[in-house]
Amino acid sequence: MSYVPDGKKQTFAGFNPTQKQIDAMARVATLVTDIGQTWGAGAVGTGAGNKAFRSTDPISGLIITEVHIDLQGLKAKGDDAGDAIGLGTTPAYIYQNVVANNGIIFKHEIICTELPASSGTITTDINVAWNSSGNKDFDEAIGTGSEINTGGLVAGQLVEDNTAAITANHYAYLTEGDTAASNATYNAGQLIYRMYGYKVR
Repeated sequence: MSYVPDGKKQTFAGFNPTQKQIDAMARVATLVTDIGQTWGAGAVGTGAGNKAFRSTDPISGLIITEVHIDLQGLKAKGDDAGDAIGLGTTPAYIYQNVVANNGIIFKHEIICTELPASSGTITTDINVAWNSSGNKDFDEAIGTGSEINTGGLVAGQLVEDNTAAITANHYAYLTEGDTAASNATYNAGQLIYRMYGYKVR
């Protein structure tokens, strides 16, 4: 499709849309992109698998990044709250905060689409916390940095935090929110970790 300059903006040849129409067409053209693997080997379970997606609003510049996590095959030990959930392979992070890609994150959320479960004693109190190290494994201490504290998840629940102030290049991990687990393995559970960001103009 060709464009013709009109002195103020470019217009479609033979068509002079209003600004509202231009904005609407830009929004329709906004695509959600599969951004590939954002997680370490220790966050890869045995179920349907993880996915990661990103979209950028062409009008406002809002960047939304999602990591879809399948818990099946991941383990929670129950020793200490704040320990990593993972496979037992280093590293167990699910995402790294690369500001050039995701912008300055001002809000993040956990969405539970399938209840976490196990044949053993497991926890549904799953948090996301950030750590400077990208080499943490299952059962290693992550802490509560820039944490989303869910208090326990149920299917269909969304828990958000907008006070995180996440440090650039830090790593996000799924962590145990309590000590309820008894060295058990998840056989169900799917989560979506969603981040909202803007780039500095």
